[in-house]
Amino acid sequence: MKIGKWLQWLLEYEIYASKSISVTIGTVIFIVFTLLLTRFGLRFLKKTIVKVTNMEDVGRLNSVFNFVSYFVYIIMFFFILNAVGININMFLTASAALFVGLGFALQKIFQDLIAGIYILLDKTLTVGDVIEIEGEVARVEMIHLRSTTAITRNHRVFIIPNRKFMDDTIRNWTQNNEVVRVKIDVGVYIGTDSQKVKELLLGSVRGNPEVLKEPAPLVFLNEFGESSVRFVLHYFINKAFDNDRISSDIRFEIDRQFKESGIKLPVPVLRLEQ
Repeated sequence: MKIGKWLQWLLEYEIYASKSISVTIGTVIFIVFTLLLTRFGLRFLKKTIVKVTNMEDVGRLNSVFNFVSYFVYIIMFFFILNAVGININMFLTASAALFVGLGFALQKIFQDLIAGIYILLDKTLTVGDVIEIEGEVARVEMIHLRSTTAITRNHRVFIIPNRKFMDDTIRNWTQNNEVVRVKIDVGVYIGTDSQKVKELLLGSVRGNPEVLKEPAPLVFLNEFGESSVRFVLHYFINKAFDNDRISSDIRFEIDRQFKESGIKLPVPVLRLEQ
């Protein structure tokens, strides 16, 4: 009985007291218990969800879960204030003007956060995707809630606000499939054997190990010009990020085979008006 009264006295012992606020040892224990319960509860929930999630989605889940955790801790913060005896309504009313000002100041940041959550959940963009933005081809390295990090072929790092993926048109070369079709335009003089040109163009990619056999390369006779015939060579690769190097190798091979076969590339025709 004495132990019970002693515990009651200990828990009700006031550390701080005012007209509206009373902080006891019991209150402190309650706050610590609430924070620990929230922390371990979120951790347990996260581990449970991760177990039933695909490995490729774990990174997305971590980002979204961290964002959700912030809101949970904010709610718990106000809950603790109420438990201590602080009038939350008065606190929110006094801070309303401040929150409105912060809302306008942080509007773009909130847009980035919402866009980041949408990207992570909708899977419109994943790590490793090859995208084209502002005339640059880049590979996505990291997706955060506020921004996405991508590296260009020149090893320049792009920090892209996530709202750009919602507001602007971004070309994603590898969203649905890593295999992409690439083309090379080639012109020859009128009168050149078109079948011979077709065979040489197909032969220029046939020996390249980075060009896929299936789907097979294609050659189209695209246009008859004033002094040339235009062909288009289409080939398929699964390394879109390295296409500049692959296409350069193919052009070198086209040039070599054309020279060996005596096929010359056309030069611009200049007309002088009298």
